[in-house]
Amino acid sequence: QKRISEETLDVYAPIAHRLGLSAIKNELEDLAFYYLNPTEYYTIAHLVEMKKTERDASVQKMIQEISEMLTEHNIQFRIFGRSKHLYSIYHKMTVRHKRFDEILDLLAIRIITKTELNCYEILGYIHAKYKPIPGRLKDYIAVPKQNMYQSLHTTIIGDEGKIFEVQIRTEEMDEIAERG
Repeated sequence: QKRISEETLDVYAPIAHRLGLSAIKNELEDLAFYYLNPTEYYTIAHLVEMKKTERDASVQKMIQEISEMLTEHNIQFRIFGRSKHLYSIYHKMTVRHKRFDEILDLLAIRIITKTELNCYEILGYIHAKYKPIPGRLKDYIAVPKQNMYQSLHTTIIGDEGKIFEVQIRTEEMDEIAERG
């Protein structure tokens, strides 16, 4: 199991990432993490679960606020919260030497809209209403990743001082990001 898990992290997860299969990449990484380091896996799972109710309430409140704002501006969209997978949290903690409470994208929202122009329009409305964190805006629409991933990423401070990562992309960009 450990040998296969190491091979999965070294070979198959990067291939899935390169092909833009993020859902599969995340699942492979979490499964390999479970077998390679069960203690850390359960520690992080416990940390994530401890604050789950509070996080879910914060995300739902932010989704409602953003939904109302975008509806007022007559923008078509889908919006939902997303969870950071456990291996990604572990990776940030070990490789980037971050504490669990320093990981800024645990609370995350994804907005899917119709056009590229809508993506930038939504970004403008969000930055007008919430304070963006300097240096945390990434424009992968103008400069896509090598695996063709496109999205706008920004990190904002919501009401009550909670930090949210917001990802904004079109339906087509979402399809490529999730299914390659």
